[in-house]
Amino acid sequence: MATMATALVQAGPREVRFEEIPLPALVPGSALLRVEANGLCASDIDSWEAKHSAYEPGVSPFPRINGHEIVGVVEDIGGGARPDGVQIGDRVAVNPFLGCGRCDACREGSTIRCSGWPFRPNAYGYIPTRHAPALWGGYATHVYIHPNAILHPFPASTDPLDATLWNPLAAAIDWAVTTPGTTIGTTIAILGCGQRGLAAVVAAKAVGADTILATGLSRDQHKLDLAKEFGADVVVDVETGDLRDAAHLTTRGRGFDVVLDTSPHATGPLLDALDIVRTGGTVVSAGLKTRPIENFPIDLLTLKNIRLIGCGGSSVQSYQQAAGIVASGRFPLSRMRTHVLGFDRLEYGIELLRGDHPEERPINIVITPTESPVRP
Repeated sequence: MATMATALVQAGPREVRFEEIPLPALVPGSALLRVEANGLCASDIDSWEAKHSAYEPGVSPFPRINGHEIVGVVEDIGGGARPDGVQIGDRVAVNPFLGCGRCDACREGSTIRCSGWPFRPNAYGYIPTRHAPALWGGYATHVYIHPNAILHPFPASTDPLDATLWNPLAAAIDWAVTTPGTTIGTTIAILGCGQRGLAAVVAAKAVGADTILATGLSRDQHKLDLAKEFGADVVVDVETGDLRDAAHLTTRGRGFDVVLDTSPHATGPLLDALDIVRTGGTVVSAGLKTRPIENFPIDLLTLKNIRLIGCGGSSVQSYQQAAGIVASGRFPLSRMRTHVLGFDRLEYGIELLRGDHPEERPINIVITPTESPVRP
């Protein structure tokens, strides 16, 4: 067995280097994971540019090993056993949030809000390497699995690249289903068709939503086509079509029971959501805007009795449900995967995700420990 891990360590904003880090001695219940793949999401752009605010003031977030959507194979277990029953050789996804297991949030299954973890942040991909044993991120050949870490097993037949989609799907389950209460017969509009918007279509379809509408821009036609493939009944190019007209026709003037806004930065979709949701309906805001919304129509919110909910992160239950959907093979989730890149091309992956290469059409980007054979 190897004695060193190779890790892509971030030393500062947009600055990374490869380092060799000793594999740790394992305490009972801990484990060592051989990394197979990592999903890439919009928060990785903020990590790359060091824009995250989860660190205490005056405390440097560097150096650290990024990568929080981790899939791999368990290579060793301290003491030979884990309390969750995961065994050596199992393919698993790693819940990114580490919890103390004792505070109110952890007992509710919301490790993202844990108040008892000894340091901040409490998530894989964000913990600086100064916290032993340093291997806290997926952009490495191996990751240390803390005894408190929650693992989500997959059948051996599950493609590890497909398994990375468990993370956006878990978020989609919380955003589109659990939080608004979507169930059989619910009508739902999903604004934005990035990988989490598309995953929200899958989640809504899986629980029996009656009518699903999805939106995107003209350059997103390939994503809108996928939304239809995943179960959307109506898709709208908001640059060439009229969303309000489509909503009126689709719901026969009633409005949607639920409207989910997944669009990052753009404030218009949230305002659209207030218009197309039915009286007494629910709007879920999940796309970070990074700025205030001027002239917000608070009276519309009041007069229509709209329930407006902000939703970020995923619960333990949602991660479990997402792993089950991926493992079932019910939906052709691999159709979302557009790029597989080695650690050596992380910067290019960030550029793709940021939209710096308009000739490309990225949706799901996967980062693997192997070097990329082809360079642009």
